[in-house]
Amino acid sequence: MKTAIQFILILILSSCASKKNIEKKNISEYNLENITENFDAKQLNYIGLKKYCVGGVRIEKPNEKDCKNCYSENDIYIFWTDKNKSYVQKFDNCSEFNTVEIFDFKPTEFLKNNSSELQTENIKRYQIDKDTYSTVSHSCFRNYTLNDGKTKYEKEFDIYDLTGEKDNLNFRANNNLKIIQLDKKLDDIISKLEKENRFERNKKTCYNNVYSS
Repeated sequence: MKTAIQFILILILSSCASKKNIEKKNISEYNLENITENFDAKQLNYIGLKKYCVGGVRIEKPNEKDCKNCYSENDIYIFWTDKNKSYVQKFDNCSEFNTVEIFDFKPTEFLKNNSSELQTENIKRYQIDKDTYSTVSHSCFRNYTLNDGKTKYEKEFDIYDLTGEKDNLNFRANNNLKIIQLDKKLDDIISKLEKENRFERNKKTCYNNVYSS
């Protein structure tokens, strides 16, 4: 009887361990932290941007260009300069996309010229009066990881804090920050490239190598 109980316990523990390993393998490694660490290893200066929203409803439709059994939850873009040429590469939580050369923006130059402001300036909350702040349950956010070759630092903000020209006491100050100027410039570049369908998913990089044929 004792031997049978021990055998059952071993089976239960083995099952739990196997389940844990499967769960680990099903977690995508395509996140901003891991991606920027790869660029750090290459000793490249870069601007990393993650765009995502919370509190809304996102409708996903099956697409033969997408990874199988993986739905895009956020978009990540890395901008960098290498050998005097500038590039952007898109990622999401499912896979990599192709690298696109850009000609109207030099990430390294922008970092060099605005390093102090980018590191010290901060977006302030949507403020209505001295003691009152405004928030919403659904909004979109920007997470930045920047590396100018000397310092690696992060910035993040809620798009809602940039709205409210008439009611938000911090509207003008927020929208004049260097990080917001950068965000608007990158948004213009990304919007143009997305409209032209320049980003093509590399289905061979779908996490766990699971992709539709």
